[in-house]
Amino acid sequence: MSVNRTLFYAGLACSFGLAFPFQTLHAAPQWIWTGSSAKDGEKATFTKTFTVSGNIKSARLDFTCDNGAVAYLNGTKVAENADWNSATTANVAKLLKSGQNELKIDATNEGATAGLVAVLKITTADGKETLVETGADWTASETGGKDTKPATAIAKYGASPWGEALKGASSGATGEISDMVVAPGFEVKLIYTVPKSEQGSWVAITEDNKGRLITSDQYGTLYRVTLPPAGKDEPPKVEPLKLPNGPSGKPLGGAHGLLYAFDSLYVMDNETEDTGLWRLTDTNRDDEFNKAELIRKCDGGGEHGTHGIVLGPDGKSIYFVNGNHTKLPEKLDYSRPVAIGEDHLTPRMWDANGHARGILAPGGYVCKTDPDGKHVELFAGGFRNQYDIAFDANGELFTYDSDMEWDLGSPWYMPTRINHIVSAGDYGWRSGSGRWPSHYADSLPEVLDIGPGSPTGTVFGTGAKFPAKYQRALYALDWTYGTMWAIHLVPDGATFKATKEEFVAGKPMPFTDAIISRTDGSMYFTTGGRKSQSALYKVTYTGKDSTAPAPKVEPTAEAKLRRQIETLHEEKAGGDSIGKAWPYLSHKDRFIRFAAREAIERQPAQKWADKALAETNPQASIEALIALARVGDKSLQPKIFVSLGRLDFAKLPQELKLPYLRAWQLVFTRMGKPAPDVCAKIVERLDPLFPDADPHINRDLVDLLVFLDSRSIVAKTVPLLDTAKDADITIASDAVLSRNDGYATAVEGMHGSHPNRQAISYANALREAKVGWTPELRKTFFGWFPRTSKWSGGNSFKGFLNNIRTMALTNCVTDETERAALDTLSKAAPPAPPSNLVMPKGPGKDYTVDEIDALAKEGLKGRNFEQGKAMFSAQLCINCHHFGGDGGNSGPDLTGSGNRYTVKDLAENIIEPSKVISDQYPSEQLDLKDGTTVVGRVVVQENGKLFVMASALAPDALTVVDEAQIKTRSPFNTSMMPPGLLTPLNKDELLDLFAYILSGGNPKDAKFAK
Repeated sequence: MSVNRTLFYAGLACSFGLAFPFQTLHAAPQWIWTGSSAKDGEKATFTKTFTVSGNIKSARLDFTCDNGAVAYLNGTKVAENADWNSATTANVAKLLKSGQNELKIDATNEGATAGLVAVLKITTADGKETLVETGADWTASETGGKDTKPATAIAKYGASPWGEALKGASSGATGEISDMVVAPGFEVKLIYTVPKSEQGSWVAITEDNKGRLITSDQYGTLYRVTLPPAGKDEPPKVEPLKLPNGPSGKPLGGAHGLLYAFDSLYVMDNETEDTGLWRLTDTNRDDEFNKAELIRKCDGGGEHGTHGIVLGPDGKSIYFVNGNHTKLPEKLDYSRPVAIGEDHLTPRMWDANGHARGILAPGGYVCKTDPDGKHVELFAGGFRNQYDIAFDANGELFTYDSDMEWDLGSPWYMPTRINHIVSAGDYGWRSGSGRWPSHYADSLPEVLDIGPGSPTGTVFGTGAKFPAKYQRALYALDWTYGTMWAIHLVPDGATFKATKEEFVAGKPMPFTDAIISRTDGSMYFTTGGRKSQSALYKVTYTGKDSTAPAPKVEPTAEAKLRRQIETLHEEKAGGDSIGKAWPYLSHKDRFIRFAAREAIERQPAQKWADKALAETNPQASIEALIALARVGDKSLQPKIFVSLGRLDFAKLPQELKLPYLRAWQLVFTRMGKPAPDVCAKIVERLDPLFPDADPHINRDLVDLLVFLDSRSIVAKTVPLLDTAKDADITIASDAVLSRNDGYATAVEGMHGSHPNRQAISYANALREAKVGWTPELRKTFFGWFPRTSKWSGGNSFKGFLNNIRTMALTNCVTDETERAALDTLSKAAPPAPPSNLVMPKGPGKDYTVDEIDALAKEGLKGRNFEQGKAMFSAQLCINCHHFGGDGGNSGPDLTGSGNRYTVKDLAENIIEPSKVISDQYPSEQLDLKDGTTVVGRVVVQENGKLFVMASALAPDALTVVDEAQIKTRSPFNTSMMPPGLLTPLNKDELLDLFAYILSGGNPKDAKFAK
């Protein structure tokens, strides 16, 4: 499953009682581990002794361990848990004895954090219950070691990221799924429940030349499944395959990818010492694979290791995929991607918990090989952990790539996504905070964002006895949230756009792989993974629509052109590629431009550098200069500056502005930082562009201007930490999240707290700023961090924020005394709300102006005056706005709002405060004669001095400016009003607030009449 799931805080839940009188208790287990921090690969044993007396009626053990654990009671193994998000239960009454008992749990961890939790519920004949729970009174030791110590309680049960991980604990013995969701007209049938203790947990499936299925146990051997004849309700015949030994002397196995082709079984060995792509053949025709050839070594294992294999659309080649913890194949013969790099202008922060530290691009990748593995080429890269790939009927390649769920809430978090994989493609994964945004012109965007999850298998419905719509669909399997998505693709130029549909879903339903059978046209899929209960299912169509073979969708003219240009990426392509590809650098289609640029980059830069520098078409010029920055000689940098300088940002079409800024970034990341005087000239060009209405342009500009040592960017950006508007942060529906209570905790926490990713991106860039600071700006900047304490996200979210803070203290503060004071300020707890303050109950959402206007059409009747008044205080309105004789004065008086505003006007003023800014409450930009800049609201002007407030949330941090030192004074068209004020409110809270404001605080207003 996606490896983002292997770096869990290993967690185990088991509760056993001490020798205490039998009484009914409320569960309060704690997550425990050997210490406050954990080691990757750590194996630990936790033990609890307890005394039992009386007649035992029942005893149930619920436990779960992030990555894996085995529980023993009085020396007898009682149950095994494969993953913390699927808790395990076991009835253990028969193993309890009168007197002293011992519960032992052997736990394993992968990643930087770990924890264990468990509950044993004992019921006696008289109906009394006793709970024995994990806590600091357990003992801990290294597995196999003799030294013991008290376990460390690291979190209360229910804490993030595990949540209520014991909910829905199951023995998982049958494979039957409750509350299964199936697309209309389809039927899902359980074919086989895998006996876990004998045949493991299946993660890959293929079909051989006789219509038999071959499956793989994640940590064991392969199995051949012979299905019963059509119409016969018989169990399948399941038999283990005898596999040859690898160089290690151990049998091959642990495969994440299987493919039967060319009269051979291709096996992507993952979990043994012999990782890589193997070809198994039956040379003596006894129906057993007796010959094994390692056709290409791939150094990588585990859940980010070696993965899926598919047959190429030409029927003559094989494509395989590996995750981002896998090195490129040994002795790679050719690479279609050229000049792969990291290309971060703001230095990358590695993951705050150590995941993928030191791993560089291309990360996860796709390779193409001939059947014998004699020629292996890198086809595309820049993935995180794509488990599988699939070709459509026209030979277009797709994958379902994973997210890094620990990044939830950060600007660099990317949801799981469907990618259209093309020749030489780079899809932007870089480790830590370095994940590229989708708009970078030297990468390719997603077709469709799915949301949080753990992507596993993918397959097209080609050949299925399904209606045409479903024959053409891509099926993308999510292990975490038990959902198989049907992705309906529509051609869009040289690529596709898509919508998603829940095809099959259930809880628990950890999907692993799927195929369309060539024999009967049914879909077969497996569930399992991480030693969880595994099963084999069959999907058939039982509706009335035709299942006749669907004709292929004719490729678009753009798709044909793109594929024609991609032939110039092949080894045989010569110098004429430059002339053939150049005209398409200005094509309106991004995928065509990408293909053309990659073709040109393959040729020696000296052959086309002058052409690139002289190009006059803005689109072609930007693409050509990106290419030259990536592969050209560093001596060309000054000439590239001149060519970029010919382009007027203000006159560029909107779609060229981000590529233009990316070209500037690349000329620095590839060719280095120029001299200070050159930087200053470039700043003169770029500095007036900030801020822009586009948030992505603003992010790129801040990165560039900080890098170039702009003396004004700090002053212009610090006020935006409290006013930057962020996009909707909702990434998954409640229905999907309900399928995994454990993993959903972090997502729900993010949805509820609404971290401002735009502000975080600004802070991340400012941590590198060396110039432009004043004591007041530093105080405002570091005073922002306590206000982020309410934000919640993934496991690394808080660590990233703290790393931004500590790096800024090092980079932006030179005086030791000031640094100590700012360190204290930045770690201070935010002031507690008044005890009588009523906070929003939520759940909130990112409302739009039109949504609020629609809600109010019928909603401003019978409202709750007291709740409206409470929301006015809770959402800080009273702090800045005078209202009915109370409140602050840093914003307009709202007392007469009902006479001035419609609901839509009021909503617009709150949600889009920078659209219209009152001339009584302006922000200004003061450019000083020494080259520095001050931005904010002038709150006092007297005796030749201006007192400037940079943030309404830090009103005491005033910058004093000598009026005689001001060079220019101009409007700064960004409101100081904080964003997201309405997002915590539910529908009723929002309507009560609007009724309160529009009524002028009058409880007798008709809006409150019952």
